[in-house]
Amino acid sequence: MSKIKFFHPISFIFFIFLKFVRLTNKWEYYNYDIPKDYWNKKKPFIWVHWHGQSLMLPDSWDYKRQDLFALVSRHGDGNFIGSVLSHFGIKLVRGAGNPKKLGVKEKGGAMALRSMLRVLKSGHSVCLTADQPPGPGKISGFGVITLARISGVPIIPVAASTSRRYELSNWDKFSINLPFGRGSVVWGEPIFIDSRASKREIEEKRQLLEKKLLETFEDSKDKVDNE
Repeated sequence: MSKIKFFHPISFIFFIFLKFVRLTNKWEYYNYDIPKDYWNKKKPFIWVHWHGQSLMLPDSWDYKRQDLFALVSRHGDGNFIGSVLSHFGIKLVRGAGNPKKLGVKEKGGAMALRSMLRVLKSGHSVCLTADQPPGPGKISGFGVITLARISGVPIIPVAASTSRRYELSNWDKFSINLPFGRGSVVWGEPIFIDSRASKREIEEKRQLLEKKLLETFEDSKDKVDNE
């Protein structure tokens, strides 16, 4: 029995909990026209978010218009996460890396990078986090920049939050969203990386992505905390 199958009963219960939280919050979507335009034109993009902001995002995707492939670690909690995502209909790409080599060389990262490039070339989108365990959190790595540079596909940052939530004290301040409140999903403007970008330009784009992710993250919280 594979580890994914082993986690299936527990992950299904967690999946039901996430659907319950989703259904019992009142949701607002901001800049939704950005992903909608890509879905309508059947154009792929790279969907990026912070590691600790992931629970409410799977239901923000339009699965009828485009398949979504998520990069999931081969180790640690990756099998449980992969099982949960599979219940949403998200397909998996296995492998991840550290914050500097994010998804490029370590833990099957080279194979994962090739797989994501094939997915993007086929017209479907991929999803991954900009920060990776063991942290530090909310520091963008270079992997997503590398993927965007090679593929020519834009990065679109996204964040989601709920007014009722519990934040853990771990490396990514993981947010457990709770029912019976308000929710917001905020999409950011696309970020393009030139295939001929210099090292300086790549670092500038990495900093830009980090900045935009922090902005969407704070914006998603402000929209539910300040109403």
